[in-house]
Amino acid sequence: MWRNRDLMPLVKIEIRYGKPAEYRQSLIKSLHEAFVDALQTPEAALWIRLCERKPENFPLPPGRSDGAVLVEVSLMPGRSREKKEALYRAIVSRLARDAGVRPEDVYIVLYEPPVENWVEHGEAFASSR
Repeated sequence: MWRNRDLMPLVKIEIRYGKPAEYRQSLIKSLHEAFVDALQTPEAALWIRLCERKPENFPLPPGRSDGAVLVEVSLMPGRSREKKEALYRAIVSRLARDAGVRPEDVYIVLYEPPVENWVEHGEAFASSR
């Protein structure tokens, strides 16, 4: 049985529009592997989506290339700092290995909304699990 914190990592990858399908799929695959390996996330619980933005809607800070990748992760609270750091390292290394993304072009932010703010099948996790 899964524990609450194992469920539903929500991952959003944002990139600039115009990259080939193979590249986009390699980003998704890289993130998938990072979560399964670093956090032992059950595959059926992992939500990953990729959003492409027009360059005029995705201005880049100085020092970032057109290959910049923004990763936003929402997780249930409860993982140690060490586990989170292992996830960050896994994401950066797999993006570099699989898609050729420069580590300096990867930006990751992790959110941990309280368990009662997570709902699946119309039921809040805090009250049902």
